[in-house]
Amino acid sequence: MDIYIDVLIFTNILINYCILCATQKFLYLKQNHFRLIISSLVSSAFSLIALFPTLNNLVTTIFKAIGCTAMCLIAFGYNNIKATIKQICCSFTISMIFCATMILFYQVVKPNNLAILNDTVYIQSNPIALIFISTLIYLIVLTLRRVLSKDITNTLVNLKIYLNDKEYSCLAKIDTACFVVEPFSGSPVIIAEKSMMNNTQVKNLRIVPYKVLGSSSIMYAVKADKVIIDKEEIHKEIYIGLYDGHIDEQFKAIINFQIIR
Repeated sequence: MDIYIDVLIFTNILINYCILCATQKFLYLKQNHFRLIISSLVSSAFSLIALFPTLNNLVTTIFKAIGCTAMCLIAFGYNNIKATIKQICCSFTISMIFCATMILFYQVVKPNNLAILNDTVYIQSNPIALIFISTLIYLIVLTLRRVLSKDITNTLVNLKIYLNDKEYSCLAKIDTACFVVEPFSGSPVIIAEKSMMNNTQVKNLRIVPYKVLGSSSIMYAVKADKVIIDKEEIHKEIYIGLYDGHIDEQFKAIINFQIIR
């Protein structure tokens, strides 16, 4: 089969974009489609490994690891080493799943227009099959995320908030559907009943918009000095949204999932 560089790059731009979208969904990362597109374009250059003579598995694995690292740094930026490693491992795993699926498809169907060269997918003239398989794998990842997140969503944790040299504690629920952030810094927000703070007067309040059942509203929020979840200190900037109403009988706060990922 003749290999055309433009087809090779286009094919892998699409694959990389699907892998990044799946990684973003699986890890509940903030959406930034512009960065995902740029990352897909840049990292597609790594697909040129298909033009090399046949390489052993170790070399191709190392090459893919370097490609995943560059792809994640461009797409998601760098926050801290733990988050970056998690993003790289997740995208690398999804990439391996995708490659294994394509190899299985290649072995079973044996299409004339598809080739696997140094673990790099090349489709010569029928991108529709690639789009279909990419979408299928993307949906599988979303299903797996939904299944895994059910246990997380139903988990109650012990929350301690330190504010103005005072400690406030309660049971809290981790909510994978909670994406409330402080609008200027983008820092995640823990929504807590205002009464939990014993009506303590706090300063430097921020206004935070949020949505409940399709309707928009606002709440005041203050930056926490320290937050501990199940005895583990969270080393992130976190704001506490002061909710005037009653949240639930079992828990008094809702934790943005981005805080623990």
